[in-house]
Amino acid sequence: MNQAENIVLGGDFKVEALTISFGGLKAVNGFNLHLKPMELQGLIGPNGAGKTTVFNLITGVYLPDSGTSVLDGKSLIGLNPHQISKAGIARTFQNIRLFADLTVLENVMVSYHMRVGYGYFDIFLRTPRYYRIEQEFRDHAFQLLKVMGLEQRKDDKAKSLPYGDQRRLEIARALATEPKVLLLDEPAAGLNTQEKAALMGTIAEIRNRFKTTILLIEHDMKLVMGICEKITVLDHGEIIAVGTPREIQDNPKVIEAYLGVG
Repeated sequence: MNQAENIVLGGDFKVEALTISFGGLKAVNGFNLHLKPMELQGLIGPNGAGKTTVFNLITGVYLPDSGTSVLDGKSLIGLNPHQISKAGIARTFQNIRLFADLTVLENVMVSYHMRVGYGYFDIFLRTPRYYRIEQEFRDHAFQLLKVMGLEQRKDDKAKSLPYGDQRRLEIARALATEPKVLLLDEPAAGLNTQEKAALMGTIAEIRNRFKTTILLIEHDMKLVMGICEKITVLDHGEIIAVGTPREIQDNPKVIEAYLGVG
């Protein structure tokens, strides 16, 4: 088994009572979540419900007004995004954020440099240690591209990829940080039906192969219901339901939030 197939162990992640207000309006109010190791959960809700704000709170983009965020017993509150990434939480974004003019391979290698094993001395003198570690990064990045089906595009510029492949590249780059918890923000946005079906298989494979814990924001209900074991529903910043896919489908509060009928 190569290293890319065995680099992470899913973390136990818990947030309690996360709350944040913007201009007096509570965008997220008392949010609770428990992700057990290797769980695959979903976070859904109508547009503007506060889902991406939750991701921004978890990853340190926003500092919550109150609440706790704990990964494997370690508090993440007050850490900046880089520190939270090093602690073991990685994310993708609703709007793709690749390095457009770097190659596909280089985009993934960038994430490995977060855990760089050489110093300025090695960089300036191009020591054998520098070349050895860079080759390791390159090899590991290529293995991740194989997992995502992008190995044939490794030398292409990221901006030249079709939209669906850009989504897959962003996931590969997040995996390169060796996360215990992977947050996926609308990974199926803009994909066609065939691409969405393939993505469902890819997400399940990532969880099983990398032993990682996954939280998924997604509007495609077929995808969410098809792969998530547990789903949390937000509306106007507050949790209105938590349960299995079947329980969520039949929940009158969820139906009202999405359809405006009760």
